[in-house]
Amino acid sequence: MTLRRLKVLINGLPSNSMYKAKLRGVTDGQRWGDQEYLLAFIADMLQASYGVAYVSVTNKKPPAMTPYPRPEFVSQAEIRDEEANAKAEELLELWSSGALQIEQPAGPPTWIDGAPADHRNGLLPSGIEQLPEMGGTTTTE
Repeated sequence: MTLRRLKVLINGLPSNSMYKAKLRGVTDGQRWGDQEYLLAFIADMLQASYGVAYVSVTNKKPPAMTPYPRPEFVSQAEIRDEEANAKAEELLELWSSGALQIEQPAGPPTWIDGAPADHRNGLLPSGIEQLPEMGGTTTTE
């Protein structure tokens, strides 16, 4: 079997197959096909039409309508965020238990390249002037 044939077969799978469900991000085991989504849409539209009929007959605000529940959708970005949060929590736990030590450099704070923090090769950001007599900086606007 060629790779092209395999790709055609995989892309031809029904929308409620496990492969297509994983691509959509469905993780709770409920795999809906097109028919199930269309039926849920029809149920929502029937609720909406009921609300319109209710308003036209009673001249009152319609009752709250809840959409038909669909399978849980988890995007890839949410999965990455959850993994990053779990890793951050693990590192925080290690650091709070004392197993992870962060070494602080000795001396005053510096830029990444090692230049002093208040001036970098004599260049300061715009709007900041060096005060040589005081050894500090000030902003001018």
